[in-house]
Amino acid sequence: MGFFSTLFGTDSKKSAALNGLDIMDAINAHVKWKLRLEKYLGGTSEESLDPRVICLDDQCALGKWIHGTAYEQFQGDQGFDTLRDDHANFHLVASKIVSLVQQNDKSGAEALLKSDYMNASRRVVHDLTELNKQLGREP
Repeated sequence: MGFFSTLFGTDSKKSAALNGLDIMDAINAHVKWKLRLEKYLGGTSEESLDPRVICLDDQCALGKWIHGTAYEQFQGDQGFDTLRDDHANFHLVASKIVSLVQQNDKSGAEALLKSDYMNASRRVVHDLTELNKQLGREP
C-alpha cells in the first residue's frame, strides 16, 4: 500500500507518528458503528443521532488524527490519502443512513447499510490494518 512510506527507523519514530492514536481502538470504533446504525434503524437505539454531526469526519479520534498530526506529516502519501478519503466516505454514508431513517425510508437505509456502508467500513478497517502492518504491529 505504501502507507506511511516516510516512516523509517526506530519504534520511537513510529510512535511519534501515531501521536496517541490507538489503531485497534480506531478499528473497533468504526466496526461498532454498524451495531449503532442497526439499532437506530430498528428503533431500539437509545442514542439521538444527528446526520449533520455524523458526516463530519474530523470529530472522532481517527478523524482528529487524520486532519491534525498525520496530515502535517503524511500529506501526499498515497496510502494516507486513501485512508483520509475512505474515512470521509464512511462518515458520509453513515450520515445518509441516519437521514434515511429520519425520513422514514427504512428500506432505503437498510439497503445502504448492506451495500455502501459495508464497503466503506471494510475499506477503513483495511486501511487501518495495513497501517498497523506497516508499523510492524499485529492486527
